[in-house]
Amino acid sequence: MNDVPAAALTDPEPDAGQVALQDELSDYLSGHTTVGAPAGYYIHGPAGRGKTWLAGRAFAAAPVPDDAKVRIHFHSFFERMQRGLAGRGSSRSAIEQTVDALLDGIRLCFFDELHIHDPGGASLLNHLLAELADRSVPTLITSNYEPEGLLPHRLYHHVAVPGIRTIRENFEVRLLDGGVDYRRPGSGSERFARGSWIVAPAGHGGVAELAAAGLRAPTGEEATCVLKAHHALRARAVRGREVWFDFADLLEVGSVSGDYLELARRFDAWVVTGVPAVSGMSRNARKRLVDLLDVLVDADRMLTVVASVPRTEFVDMERALPADMFRAQSRLAMLCEQPAEGMRAAAVAGRLRPGKRGAGRLS
Repeated sequence: MNDVPAAALTDPEPDAGQVALQDELSDYLSGHTTVGAPAGYYIHGPAGRGKTWLAGRAFAAAPVPDDAKVRIHFHSFFERMQRGLAGRGSSRSAIEQTVDALLDGIRLCFFDELHIHDPGGASLLNHLLAELADRSVPTLITSNYEPEGLLPHRLYHHVAVPGIRTIRENFEVRLLDGGVDYRRPGSGSERFARGSWIVAPAGHGGVAELAAAGLRAPTGEEATCVLKAHHALRARAVRGREVWFDFADLLEVGSVSGDYLELARRFDAWVVTGVPAVSGMSRNARKRLVDLLDVLVDADRMLTVVASVPRTEFVDMERALPADMFRAQSRLAMLCEQPAEGMRAAAVAGRLRPGKRGAGRLS
């Protein structure tokens, strides 16, 4: 019942805060039946501090059969809820039945990256949290936000208050922040961290830069439509388990996180070309980018970004940014940057191996 494990940090030497919390989680999960034990742990802190890594290790090591564990990522939770509510409406009884089906037989729950920015999501989450507490299901929750920071919009924050109250009254709340974002280029053995950030001038096409990175730019004949039954998204190419998109065709259209979840199940490797600096995106595209990165990191899909600017110049504005852009920046820091000049030099020096005809990635 578990989702695909999320891309995490390489196992560095844990800092003092991580060690203390690791021991606390281990004691909790090995003796949850102790009278007065909390319903779970709510672990919050800035991006890249090791929250998912730490909670994931505790979750995996807990003495509970795998079929009695469930790991839920924020986006997949709402996809499951929407799927379960289809045809039932959104009445209280329909929501309760859907949550009940999700937790049937579950003895340990890990809810990763909890964040709420709309009242509908807050309402669904309120039901889940209340049910977890009522059932005494040991639960680990990670978030970039302290409980009171959920759904911060002043007009809607009251909708999240019941869930916040459930967390404060039933969970141990811990801040994890050693002051260091551990995400670095290649920092992780998983597929996402093996991706690249390629710099190619805007409007240039990036053919030479892609070739220098071991990639073959798609031809026009390879363009195809994916998700025809949902939002019709145009892909530059589909090569087995590898998919290519132009940024505008993927994120400047009406795509949603459910589309990214479905595509992430179909494709292991993603290449997104024509990525501008953040100031060159629409407001909605910026939000979709955050959602896309959340999904790809959680599903552990390798991502190659072909951008017009270096990663350090990517976020070139301070206002009108999505609330979670800081998390996207932290995730992108795992991609190894390949400047155009360096790749061209490598190509000239002949350090690249010839590719096989028809292969999407040269070898």
